[in-house]
Amino acid sequence: MLAAIFSKQIKNINAITIITFFANTFSHYACGYHGIVVLLYATISSLQIFLSNKSYIKFVGNGVLFSEYKYIIKFNLYSGLVFPFISALLGTVANGISSGIFSLNDFAGWFFALSLGNITFTRPFTYILDGTLFKNIKNFAKSGFKKSFLASVSISITLYAAYYVFHQIKYPFLFVTTSLVISNSLVSGEIFGSIVVMIIAVMATRATFDLLGPIALMQAGYLGRQAVLQTYLIFTVFTERAVSVLFMRNKTLAQNVAEKEQMLALIMVNSTDCMIDINRDGLCLWAGGASLPLLGCSNQNIQGKNLTDILKISEKTSDSIKYFFDNEEKNCETFSATPLSNQNVSLSVSFRKSITDGVVSGAIVTVNDITEETNKIAVAVEKSEKDPLTHLLNRSGFYEKMKSVLSTSGTPFCISYIDIDHFKTINDTYGHEAGDTILTGISNLMQSLIHPHDILSRFGGDEFVIVHLNTEIDSKSFFTNLVNKIESATFTLKNNTTIKITISCGFTHHQSGKNLDTIIQEADNALYNAKESGRNQVCEFISKT
Repeated sequence: MLAAIFSKQIKNINAITIITFFANTFSHYACGYHGIVVLLYATISSLQIFLSNKSYIKFVGNGVLFSEYKYIIKFNLYSGLVFPFISALLGTVANGISSGIFSLNDFAGWFFALSLGNITFTRPFTYILDGTLFKNIKNFAKSGFKKSFLASVSISITLYAAYYVFHQIKYPFLFVTTSLVISNSLVSGEIFGSIVVMIIAVMATRATFDLLGPIALMQAGYLGRQAVLQTYLIFTVFTERAVSVLFMRNKTLAQNVAEKEQMLALIMVNSTDCMIDINRDGLCLWAGGASLPLLGCSNQNIQGKNLTDILKISEKTSDSIKYFFDNEEKNCETFSATPLSNQNVSLSVSFRKSITDGVVSGAIVTVNDITEETNKIAVAVEKSEKDPLTHLLNRSGFYEKMKSVLSTSGTPFCISYIDIDHFKTINDTYGHEAGDTILTGISNLMQSLIHPHDILSRFGGDEFVIVHLNTEIDSKSFFTNLVNKIESATFTLKNNTTIKITISCGFTHHQSGKNLDTIIQEADNALYNAKESGRNQVCEFISKT
């Protein structure tokens, strides 16, 4: 009945309890028992099944039947010893009520029968009812002749030896059967092992009742032989089960490890990333992955190299890596790098700590090729920060560029605001295409005149802003020269028409405490003064305070 529950043939505990009650009642009537005592016997058997099922739910409720040995021990202790003991007491009381005699032999009969049934028969019958046994037979048939032959020989020898041991009355060879049972479980596996134990239990019980076998040699009386038989069978079942669980667990673990190794190898071969195992000094211990050639290495010649021999790592990044290993709360770190073998490749490098015996021994480094993404970002930044006509920095790009200038303390600079004189007239006279030509020509000319570290940007229309990294005196000279150069230049339009233009320039110098917008506004005010003073000139901002 328990096997029917465990095999999911009957899922309702109430149903199995009722079936047990009627089946037990019918069997007692068939055997010649009548009266109220039959109902008592049936009730006791039903109680045994009910309690054992509750024990199963509690101790083997982890979803995997007969998988954890600690659960099996608890289950067998309750369903094989505690509950049979309770039921045996009730059964003895029922017998005593019926016959008027309370017998220890009655108690032993009840207890050993119920205990032996639960411990020895439940597991193999579960495998039979849920189809596991038949699946195992098919797997053995498919596993090849050698494995099937060895299992068949092991089962045959174990059963033959057990039959011999329990059908002779000369030698106390109980240990022979136990040893063969354990060996058979290792050879034929858990399923066949449990079936063999069940057959041997039946064989030993029948032989002992017929006064055959090693147990019959003991001068212990009927009750004593029952106790020895029960103890022996419990010991055999528990020992075989322990070996089966450990063997199957190790076998399953080995299979899982092999499968995971194959999966890892497959992932590494097909992965676009590569993984590197390094120690705390950055020494490469192992590497793999399809993108490994991006580093200019193979998984053979990368071993023994340091990350600094493979990647271009800045001093700031090196400090970050050192901090990563020293900081106990930081488990991962990501930075960008380029391989020394190919500076055109952009990589994302991620560190994740590896722990050995509770100590950080190194890191697993994942390297991902982000060249395409980096290029897309660069193009997007180019579009967002550059003027499409002149390819100079636009207003947004100018402010972004100025962050690095303003973060460098002590660097003197001046900002000029420049405007093309009478640019509207040029557009109205020659057209907007000619205006674009003038803007492009002036941009190219100014780019050729500024210093490498200066910043040139087009704010919009015909307005330009130049940041000259120098003192106020040198900047005024530079801007005056710029105005003169543009005045003397000649610009040719598409119809070969040549025109001359001039610019007006206002500038101011950076002072500590002033924000960027204030400085630009001062330069713009100076530009207004230059225009009011006749254009084609440079005016410096003069504070009124």
